[in-house]
Amino acid sequence: MLWAILAFVGAALDAGYYALAKRFLPSVANEVLAAGAFLATSALLFLISFAKGVPEISPALVQPVLVTGTINIIAAALVFITLRRTDLSLSVPLITFTLVFLMGTSYLVLGEIPTAAGMAGILLIVAGAFCIQLSPGRPGASPPRNGTRWEGIVTMLGVAFLYSLSLPYDKAVVLASDTVFGSALVNLYIGGVFAGIALARGSFRRVPRGAAVSAALALGLALAGETVAINLAYTLQIVPYVIAVKRLSILFSVLIGGFVFREEGIRYRILGALIMIAGVALIVLTTVPGSILS
Repeated sequence: MLWAILAFVGAALDAGYYALAKRFLPSVANEVLAAGAFLATSALLFLISFAKGVPEISPALVQPVLVTGTINIIAAALVFITLRRTDLSLSVPLITFTLVFLMGTSYLVLGEIPTAAGMAGILLIVAGAFCIQLSPGRPGASPPRNGTRWEGIVTMLGVAFLYSLSLPYDKAVVLASDTVFGSALVNLYIGGVFAGIALARGSFRRVPRGAAVSAALALGLALAGETVAINLAYTLQIVPYVIAVKRLSILFSVLIGGFVFREEGIRYRILGALIMIAGVALIVLTTVPGSILS
């Protein structure tokens, strides 16, 4: 059951990461925010790694670091663009569709297969996310009628697919190193690319230094904590189940969207989130007993 607790902690921190990103985006350029967040995360993970001992670096680590890093560069860029334009409680839940895509990609990359009950739980989570999208709020909220909202939905579905490709490689990074060091390399790669983009565009000069530092530290702490929790969960359970529980971040994001950002239609979105929780419960309660009780 420890894997589920770790994944739940990761879910809370994941929601905090997206909320903080939306909070800082109005004052910090996308590429600057991404560079600060991932470089700060990398620094924190390297500190943890040096404290616990750097593992032996295997040649097998290079490929998954480059693959997941490249995919996450594209995904992060799309996420920040969408968060700048749409509600937190509408955009973030769409990432749940990662679970549908992950059924195939996790099998192809790692040979991991959910049970029938596990697949049913995953589908419940996706159904809950669909209900959130149908929730009434502002005029045109159901179904999407304006270009910005439709573009946000399509973009986040694309992000969900990209995450389904990267997540098995995230676990491969952990298996080739440990729960910290490999992820530090991944975040260093991602942050370095965004820093290069920001330098090329001159974005650092246009952002108040205090806002940039505050954003980097806040997002870095959330992302580093999430990374450690989820990576530890990967060592105890298969990727689709860990990510299914991690997607409880959707409930937290809906609540944050309603109570912090004052987004509309929150009651209906909470209903969709509860359906998703039922799916998570089905997954946790029907996991192989030996794995759950360990």
